Amino acid sequence: MIGAFLALSLASSPAMAGSILSDAQGDDEGDPPVLPALGPVAPGPLPARPSDIDAAAMLKVPLDLFVTARKGCQLLFARRYREAKTVFDDISARYPTTGVGPLGVAILYQALMFENFDWKYDAQFRNASAMARAQLEQGLSESGGETMKEFVLAAIGGIDAVHSLRKGDYLQALGSALVAIRALDQTEEQAPGLYDAKIGDGMYLYWRSVVTASSSFLPDFPDRRADGIRALMQAESGGVLLGPGASLVMSYSYIEERDWPAALAEVDKNASVYPDCIVNALTRGRILTAMGRYPDAIAVYDHVIAQQAQNERVYYFRGIVQNRQGNVADAITDWTTYLAYPSPPPEYKGQTWFRLGLARTSTGDTEGARAAFTEGAKLDNGPSKKALETP
Repeated sequence: MIGAFLALSLASSPAMAGSILSDAQGDDEGDPPVLPALGPVAPGPLPARPSDIDAAAMLKVPLDLFVTARKGCQLLFARRYREAKTVFDDISARYPTTGVGPLGVAILYQALMFENFDWKYDAQFRNASAMARAQLEQGLSESGGETMKEFVLAAIGGIDAVHSLRKGDYLQALGSALVAIRALDQTEEQAPGLYDAKIGDGMYLYWRSVVTASSSFLPDFPDRRADGIRALMQAESGGVLLGPGASLVMSYSYIEERDWPAALAEVDKNASVYPDCIVNALTRGRILTAMGRYPDAIAVYDHVIAQQAQNERVYYFRGIVQNRQGNVADAITDWTTYLAYPSPPPEYKGQTWFRLGLARTSTGDTEGARAAFTEGAKLDNGPSKKALETP
């Protein structure tokens, strides 16, 4: 379950590290990497994926529960959310002390919010997360399924940590992350052959290396990015639930490395199997944009719009590509469309107003540009404020 969440989460840690998934500084490729590029990472021996029977035995759960949970994860990746919720509700009814059912529902709502980088389903997410904890608390007093319980506890901690991180509540995020790490350690100790847990190790090793190197306030940490990527490779190869998750998360590491071909190869693994996964598609479009493959990026974004007309964030990304191609009028249309939606958070609207101001400046529309910068400044967008200060 933790794999499905991590795969669909767009990983807030990379956003903190300044990858192209953040766009916090207004640069299409984000801040430059804080560490020298790794280059190719030798994977070493990769594990085989265990059978369903062996995986259920490692998790100490009935085979039916494992198979049903995996089905729910696959439906999440495929963006068949209604069907996925039905599966997870069924798990809650038949296995009400595992936490698996409501955790799956929490992941579903988190995935919907990550598709648009908004908070539209915050209340539903919090309710599902609380229900998962309540189920798990009851289940921890019962015998059986110990490894699955630790795995679910790690997932709950992880999903809550990323949610709090996105909200800017860093202390709450740290507390939840520590819970997740402890539970993940227990999971690996009880089931060393469960390579799904390696996705947590991989993210921790890679992104702690990057984040600590970028801050003088954090304790030093050795550069273990290569170890992190190797752990993700193991999860991708041997994981029984989160192969697609490991591929997507690994693409974020390659994005940070500015290894665009490697990043594209990872998201393409998912694109061929789960072509309707919005999060994977948006990530793929950003990578293609960074590679200068603008027509391909536009094709990805147009597919998203055709598939999910209510997606909002895609118009922001599409506008960037149009602007790069010199199609300024089309870029202005896309960004204006994005700004018309009520749900984008203020920081994203502020950044969009700034881009719109630059685009209008390039067309000679000085008055329109100033109006856009003024709107961005109202939302506390720093670049917009600086633009207004410039004569």
